[in-house]
Amino acid sequence: MAAERLANRGYRIIERNFRTREGEVDLIAWDGPVLAFIEVKARRGRAYGLPEESITATKSKRLIAVAYAYMQEMDEPPEDWRIDAVAIEFGMGHALRRFDVIKGAVEG
Repeated sequence: MAAERLANRGYRIIERNFRTREGEVDLIAWDGPVLAFIEVKARRGRAYGLPEESITATKSKRLIAVAYAYMQEMDEPPEDWRIDAVAIEFGMGHALRRFDVIKGAVEG
C-alpha cells in the first residue's frame, strides 16, 4: 500500500525490502532527483505511540548505514539523498486513518 501511494505522489520505486548486513530499509525510490530511503511504520491505534515514534536512534543509525551501503554499490551515487518515513495509522475495521510522508525524517 505504501509503495502504491508513494508512486501516486510521484516517487519512482526502485527497491523493496532492501537488506544488507547493516540492516534493512522498506523502500528505495527516486523523488525527482533525490534518492529516498523510506521506512514504513504502521499502527492500529495509539496505545504504543505514533508510528513514526518507533524509529529509534538505533534504527536511525542502521538506516543511515544501509543508505551508505546502497549508494556505495551505485555506479553514480546521487548528490542528494534523504531518509523518509511513512506513518500509517489504521482505525476500526482496518480503515485507513492517516497516511503521512515525513521527508527527511532521519538526518544522515
